[in-house]
Amino acid sequence: MSKALLAGLFAFTFAGLTLGCTPEVPANPTYTSDVKAIFDAHCVRCHGANDMLVSMPVAASDHPPKVCYLQRYENEGDCAALSNPACKLGAGASSCYGLAGVFITYADNNPMRMPPLPSQQLNDWEMEVIKSWVAHGAPQ
Repeated sequence: MSKALLAGLFAFTFAGLTLGCTPEVPANPTYTSDVKAIFDAHCVRCHGANDMLVSMPVAASDHPPKVCYLQRYENEGDCAALSNPACKLGAGASSCYGLAGVFITYADNNPMRMPPLPSQQLNDWEMEVIKSWVAHGAPQ
């Protein structure tokens, strides 16, 4: 095999590796195909694990989140009145996906940032997928 051919194969392989590291943000992300895996990896431990809202120390206090069970898309229970304790808002509820789209963009030092410190912030790709999903109306 010639040196030129080997050099070409090496360059092609290297270019493929560097360009293929981060997938493209889906044009029309959905909860089921794109967002649920991100929520499962970063959010569900507090927002829905074992169908509970779990407390995590945030901004020198220790209180559970009040809403948003992100392990599911649909609401559960009677949510005609959001104050109903039997209501469990799913990720498809406008208040939940709206909050998710905003809170993930806060700076690390903001106590409203999600996920809260000491958790690792979502990477740029994950944030863009969620922001695009929200911008498209949070389809299932």
